[in-house]
Amino acid sequence: MTAPRPPGFVRQVITIAAKDLRVEWRSREILYTMVLFAVLLVVIFSFAISGGTDVQEHEVAGGILWVAVAFTGTLGLGRIFERERDGETIDALMLSPIPRGALYFGKLLGTLAYLVITEIVFVPLLVGLFRLRVEAPGLLVLVVLLGTLGYAVVGSVFAAALMRVRGRAVMLAILTYPIVTPVIVAGTKATAALLAKPLNIEGAMVWLQVLGAFDVVFLLVAPLLFGALLSPD
Repeated sequence: MTAPRPPGFVRQVITIAAKDLRVEWRSREILYTMVLFAVLLVVIFSFAISGGTDVQEHEVAGGILWVAVAFTGTLGLGRIFERERDGETIDALMLSPIPRGALYFGKLLGTLAYLVITEIVFVPLLVGLFRLRVEAPGLLVLVVLLGTLGYAVVGSVFAAALMRVRGRAVMLAILTYPIVTPVIVAGTKATAALLAKPLNIEGAMVWLQVLGAFDVVFLLVAPLLFGALLSPD
């Protein structure tokens, strides 16, 4: 008999993400908090800004969308890794033969699932409250996904590094926001261009390339930083 082969990298990533999602499905604590926070943020901003005669609603909506992504992302990331710390499961994962890269991408995949589910709820609400016309829904979805990926790639590294630090919620925002500023700016500009009247495809494509470049760079760098920051040494 031959010894069973260890699961492949992709399977390890999916297993880690699925474990997080199963735990969340039992309580729905993180997801409910993120969705409620995002919805309240969108509703409050929409009522505060509506009625202005000189307000470009497509630009405001783009800004609100990415502020909501940043705030709910920080909220969710903090709780995801705090749960690992409270259950002391992160130590078991670090002692297991699972590669650090697989652990990182598994956590990243779970974080993306939380954020995408939250966005499925609040983005249509935002479009409806501002009475916006989406003429290129495919491009808008691509912008949101690339921007969300960029935010989660960076945020997952710092959330893991800070999970045993006091005041980690504040520190997570302080460390993450400056680095993801290009994502928030590019996402806001691209979203505004796609919601503008008339549609500004050329402008959106420029910022879409910025988002893509950011994602590629940090997808290469972040797993290395994740392994170094969580190293017991």
